[in-house]
Amino acid sequence: MAEINEMGLFQEDDHRVAYIFTAAPTTATTASPNTTATATTTTTTTKGARGRPTKRRKLLKKGTGAQQLDDDDDDQDTTREQQLQDGQDGEDGEGCTQWPRLFDGAESVAAAGLRREVYESAWPVLEKEIETVLREANRQTLDDVVGFLNSEVHEHEGKGRVPAGFIITGPNIAGQDLLFGQLGDALRETGEGVRFVRLRAGEVGNLKGGLKRIVREGMNTGEKEGEEGEEQVRVGGRNGRRYLDYDLEALRVFMQQKGKGGRVIVAFQDSEAFDTGLVGELVGLFHSWQDRIQFSVLFGIATSVELFQARLLKSTARQLYGAQFDVVQANAVLESVIMAAVAGTKAQLRIGPGLLRKLVRRQQEQVAGVGAFVSSLKYAYMNHFYANPLSVLLADGQKLDKEILQPEHLEAVRMLESFKSHVEQAVEEGKLDHARMLLENDSYLKVRISRQAAERQRYLGKLLQSLALVTATELSKRSFIGLYEAALEEGIFLDHSPGPFDLGDAIKRSTPEELIGLINRITAVIVDGNPSLHWKGMNSDQDAKTAVNKFEGLRADVERLIEKSKENKTSLQSKYSSQSKVLRTTVVAQKVQLSRDTATLTEEDNAFTEAIDCFFAFFKDLVGCEPLSSLFLHEVWQYDYHLPYEDVFVPRPGGTFARALTRPHDYLGCACCDKANGSAVGTLPATSILYHLYCEAGALINVADLWAAYYALVGEDSEIGMDERSALVHFYRGLAEMRAMGFVKQSKKKADHIAKLKWL
Repeated sequence: MAEINEMGLFQEDDHRVAYIFTAAPTTATTASPNTTATATTTTTTTKGARGRPTKRRKLLKKGTGAQQLDDDDDDQDTTREQQLQDGQDGEDGEGCTQWPRLFDGAESVAAAGLRREVYESAWPVLEKEIETVLREANRQTLDDVVGFLNSEVHEHEGKGRVPAGFIITGPNIAGQDLLFGQLGDALRETGEGVRFVRLRAGEVGNLKGGLKRIVREGMNTGEKEGEEGEEQVRVGGRNGRRYLDYDLEALRVFMQQKGKGGRVIVAFQDSEAFDTGLVGELVGLFHSWQDRIQFSVLFGIATSVELFQARLLKSTARQLYGAQFDVVQANAVLESVIMAAVAGTKAQLRIGPGLLRKLVRRQQEQVAGVGAFVSSLKYAYMNHFYANPLSVLLADGQKLDKEILQPEHLEAVRMLESFKSHVEQAVEEGKLDHARMLLENDSYLKVRISRQAAERQRYLGKLLQSLALVTATELSKRSFIGLYEAALEEGIFLDHSPGPFDLGDAIKRSTPEELIGLINRITAVIVDGNPSLHWKGMNSDQDAKTAVNKFEGLRADVERLIEKSKENKTSLQSKYSSQSKVLRTTVVAQKVQLSRDTATLTEEDNAFTEAIDCFFAFFKDLVGCEPLSSLFLHEVWQYDYHLPYEDVFVPRPGGTFARALTRPHDYLGCACCDKANGSAVGTLPATSILYHLYCEAGALINVADLWAAYYALVGEDSEIGMDERSALVHFYRGLAEMRAMGFVKQSKKKADHIAKLKWL
């Protein structure tokens, strides 16, 4: 229940013990008996009045079957009037209805519509790419499972037993939903007679419930699930025989009437959450019906097959004949998604290193599925384009004309940290005219803004090229996610040591064979690019050709040196290798002194050392980029704000409620709570007093004892001096609020007790 008070504010009444319902004004019609005409007096409640809105009645037009609403015309007129009041015209009304005009309403309708257009063109591309990555991640597992179920091996070796596939998904339970959904689609594509039934522990509580779901999905009856009672399903025509909705005979007859045979594949999605007895009963039924219905089962396992088998009865295990399938782990899938949707060329918005680090940490700590990361990524896109007026600058140059850029946009650009840093750098370098024009000339600033798209593409091309070449070396100890975060935050500099991109020592200590393999991998990336990042290779064909020729020449020189060293029967090494370091022992005055010295290098060794130095120098020219924060107007295409993300995806309601109830003065600022200082006193609100007593009690709280303790603080004998009736009213109200906030619930063990609920 809720009501609107005299000030027009909406108030919740769920905490009240009793409600007073005030009926809304109704339509009344009266007629005068002394006149021939009927005089009517009508009182109606419109949508704008303070009451229940008018009920919209559905009417069925005869002959057409179309449904109409009585208030369609009124709604359209009201919407039109509202759009005109908001300054919206008919063409852009749809786009601006959901997208507010920012700058305190000063943003133009065209700019707000363009922001929405950019978002609707940016996110669907990434969403499709993420879906492709997730499907490809499970492709090998899907092929193996389908191949096992379609093979004839289990028909010969496991004759008479139920074929079973044990799919090891790891601790990522959230990823099982997508996997089994893909399995269902893949198995249905193998033949028309395949019927895929997915069972979840939360939806199937007993044997009858499991059989109902199998029969209904096997027959595709489309009936609602969870209904009580024993329903019947009809098999055949209008006069067909009826069966109970949990009778497997109905499914057998239905499949025979289709004339295509087929089989039923039952998937236990979260198998370890099922009751062991229920799994054994279902498997026993499947085994006994194998001569009439061909059953196969799939188990999603988070631990191991050995632990799962130990929970089953031996008789149940003997009825199964299966194989184990390992799924790609969640960390590898997450890295593929980040490479495609966060770091790839198709991502118009860059997630900042701080926010990306928080997203990845949450995935690891909470063992969340990839779907949670995708939701966070979409929320970041929505926040940026919905609430940031400068996101319109990400539009194409043809759509972003100078008329859309308002004085408010230019003022907001001049307030950015990257703009201030750019102006300060220009002043330090002596470019005073350039700095003055940026601050004073709006036309000059618009020209600079129009160039930021080309500068962004240039930077992203250099960033992806550097990351692709660094990962191709396979020498970095960090994952791609760690390298990407470090590249955005610190930049990529191979000379800096130590750091994530400190590859100089590893490259210089390479053996001749390792150097040749390194050259081959780098050359392949330069020519073919990196498909995971959607990087197609170096932008300039001439630069790519020059780099390939340089590396191929170095590879030919190293191969020639290897052949020459074999002829001389010597090992080829450089001065950087550990073999070239010799430990010398010298005895001076009966004391042993150890020293390191460089072994004598042959002519081939010196040539190999020169080849390594040449390779590293050229590789260093291809790899390197500045940190993201050093770019001009990087805030336009970077989102790195933590607070909106944390409030939505990592909420802390428990701590907030606990502090508000423990120290209400921090929020209310009243004099009655000022002297409490975190302790329970009678001047606190009733809910706060009950929370203090709640923290001191055990798992079960006797309501009578709780009332006695509360009345001792606020009763007639205390400094508050509240009478028993008033104290009881406040007590019930505070207890109702505690229950509404989720701290307590009614205990099923004892009628006069309440139980605590655990908060995170």
